[in-house]
Amino acid sequence: MATDVEVQFFSHLNGLTLGNNQGDLIRLLDKALVTGINFTEITSASINEQGDVTINLYAAHNAMLFQIVELSGFSPASLNQKYRIKGVPSATQLILKPQNEIGTTVISTVGAGKLASLGYEIIFRDANDVKSVYRAKNPTAQHPFIRVDESLASATGSYTATYAKYAMVGLLEHMEHIDDYENPDVLQLPFNPSDPAKNWKITGTGLEVVRGWSRWYFATAQPFPSGPFEYISPSSGSRHFTLCGDSSAFYFVPSLGISDHKYKVLYGVGLFESALDSDVVPNWFLFTQLRSDNAGQTTGFTNYAGGSPLSFSNQQAGFFATRYSITNPISSHIFANPIIPDLKTGSSNIYSANNISALEIPFYDDAKHLRGSLKHIYYSGNNKSARVITTPLLEVSEMYVQESIWHQGGDTGGIYFYLGCIE
Repeated sequence: MATDVEVQFFSHLNGLTLGNNQGDLIRLLDKALVTGINFTEITSASINEQGDVTINLYAAHNAMLFQIVELSGFSPASLNQKYRIKGVPSATQLILKPQNEIGTTVISTVGAGKLASLGYEIIFRDANDVKSVYRAKNPTAQHPFIRVDESLASATGSYTATYAKYAMVGLLEHMEHIDDYENPDVLQLPFNPSDPAKNWKITGTGLEVVRGWSRWYFATAQPFPSGPFEYISPSSGSRHFTLCGDSSAFYFVPSLGISDHKYKVLYGVGLFESALDSDVVPNWFLFTQLRSDNAGQTTGFTNYAGGSPLSFSNQQAGFFATRYSITNPISSHIFANPIIPDLKTGSSNIYSANNISALEIPFYDDAKHLRGSLKHIYYSGNNKSARVITTPLLEVSEMYVQESIWHQGGDTGGIYFYLGCIE
């Protein structure tokens, strides 16, 4: 059995900062999706008889169990590959399990290492570093262009810089430049065919400003699910978060304030495992806050469809997907409904006999199509409410990461991310 090295995760525990500044989310995504995080100098390395590699570093690595490490510049060349972190003996030492057999126990040249990225590249970037378009490095026709826009002003409006921080996030089928989103013949998610630019508009000023449609809030004055009162300035400081996925789909789970870190919001974007022909309509999904409110509104997250994915109520627990239509594939998006035992993932404890009760999440849409299942993310049948930060877990040889999310009534729930197997 080979060790799986495709699904990666990152956390604030890696030293990554998610603050309350414009551009903070894009800077975080650059590290997690594209570049990874470089280690300091590897001072020595060795291979044991089982083929595990131990590396010693000059300074603290800030790495976590089961994260993916990529080595380069080593000799023999068989060392230059991806690994799972099998052990963390100290702040400056890691034990790595290779994906492929190295074939030797002798290292002649010590190279460099890093926490590997999820496998995306930056397709377009604006000069101010507040707009970016990401796509998988080796895309299929189904892989979307993922546009993330933290800009605050346009020709038609301006969003006050001290207000709550969020990015406008959406998927597009094709792009020629950073602001190429007005073509009605190019599918988007979310999508209004009569107004293709709806997701990216900024109109008005002050409390009347409306900025975007699909919103990933990451710094607000209130913890989830209160607010977001956009006009109230969020506190300075770093937020807790987990980001997990691969080059086909990823999830982002941040706390919105600098306290109440257990109450996190769940975002996600990318491809799902499709039960239908994805050559007709691409198999895209999006977990987001879909709202066209102005900055003066005080309506909470849970008043919106999809406002609390996988929890709260049937309408709020859903998310968004491309509409499956053979006759009209470029159509408005559709609401998607997860098929799960209840809306208390991570707190109901309905499958308490298992150490890790992880259930794949299939879903159907409002047109009654059974669409397929979500990648990487699993319903938790355990009560994991005591774990409120990024927590790697092992069940026999299967690797998971658990993270907390908010539940109705102020309960703390949680979800699992499945990383694959380790030999």
